[in-house]
Amino acid sequence: MSIEIDDLADKVQWEKGLISPEIFIDEKVYREELGRLFGRAWLFLAHDSMIPKPGDFFNTYMGGDPVIVARQKDGSVRAYLNACRHRGMKVCRAEDGNARNFMCTYHGWAYDISGELINVPNLADAYHNDLDRKKWGLVQVAQIDNYKGLWFATFDPTAPPLHEYLGDMTFYIDSWVDHVPGGIEILPGVIKWTIRGNWKIAAEQFAGDGYHAQVTHSSSLGKIGEGMWGKMPEGAQFSSRHGHGHSMVFGRVTRFDDDPLSVYNAERNPVVEERLGSSRTNMLGNFTVFPNMSGLPASANLRVWHPKGPNTFEIWSFTVVDKDAPEQVKKAQQLSATLTEGAAGIVELDDGENWNLMGQILEQGYQTRRMDWNYQMGLGHETEDHETYPGRINGTYYGEGPQRTFYRRWLEFMTSEKWPRVDAVRESGDES
Repeated sequence: MSIEIDDLADKVQWEKGLISPEIFIDEKVYREELGRLFGRAWLFLAHDSMIPKPGDFFNTYMGGDPVIVARQKDGSVRAYLNACRHRGMKVCRAEDGNARNFMCTYHGWAYDISGELINVPNLADAYHNDLDRKKWGLVQVAQIDNYKGLWFATFDPTAPPLHEYLGDMTFYIDSWVDHVPGGIEILPGVIKWTIRGNWKIAAEQFAGDGYHAQVTHSSSLGKIGEGMWGKMPEGAQFSSRHGHGHSMVFGRVTRFDDDPLSVYNAERNPVVEERLGSSRTNMLGNFTVFPNMSGLPASANLRVWHPKGPNTFEIWSFTVVDKDAPEQVKKAQQLSATLTEGAAGIVELDDGENWNLMGQILEQGYQTRRMDWNYQMGLGHETEDHETYPGRINGTYYGEGPQRTFYRRWLEFMTSEKWPRVDAVRESGDES
């Protein structure tokens, strides 16, 4: 039996730290997500460095919908559905590149880089010149904006501005996009792979789950971080009222003493401290920008969880480097990221095994879908008045505050007919 929207509040009791696993496997919930969540939230598309020149484009997804993000002749950026207005066929099947126009290979309708319809074969004979091409361009996103080179878009014209949507999360985003004068760039190539599980389980883990590392990654990371293994690392957690989350570890663990990355990081630290202050100089960890953009700044990894069904999602993984770093440092960073966080990375395999097995149990089980999952770690121990870090802060590295706020915001999107503005949503429970 499918879950009704009116029943979701009983399934997501975030204020008690109780979540029903049925929300991860239900087909109706997934279909509603595509419209109520992915059809309204601000979603990450690409970074400036991925589309630097006019005509450059990158193919991605917003929820289940294919989208082209393209640099325009005037330097601006547009995003539109990768779906021909005639029969919905993709007009571009390349992952990225540079183009003046796109042509649908079904009937030949062609669109320029701005998405305008510029050619219809046999227009006079087939349409008697009655087709108004100006009305049949590619469907544009409602809003598009960027934060320090990170481009986001939404299909909802009523959504608040991007900066408001990101909120206090910008303080933490700055620690990896704006820590050096030259900023960052994303290296060419996207690693993609498929997981039999639900995208939310991965997104919530990156928002705030440091608790799994010492067990899940004991074989892969145990030797690298021997000094911190077996005890809770020094750190903290940030939870955003907008659903974002960040888990922080203080102190950098190096893999090899003579590694170019270690040397570069040590030399870079004074610059970072001058720009951002000592509190963010060696702040590592993992984060999620609600709903489905995540990353591991210390591992130079940025990723998007693309839903492909209630129990299937794709991981798109990017390597992030400092734009002005020496080439040997960039290559070392890319190699390190691939070996640890790539599809066959020694760390990534640990997580993928968990997510796949969880998805298998939910897909095949019945009783296991009826029990609540426990999200009560750190419940009631957060503060809004931390002396250093903005937002709701748990002063220890272990906790599930980011997960609770993630599902709180998810529930608001899923049960609201309009954009669920934070200042208009009724506050309840212990976590305001």
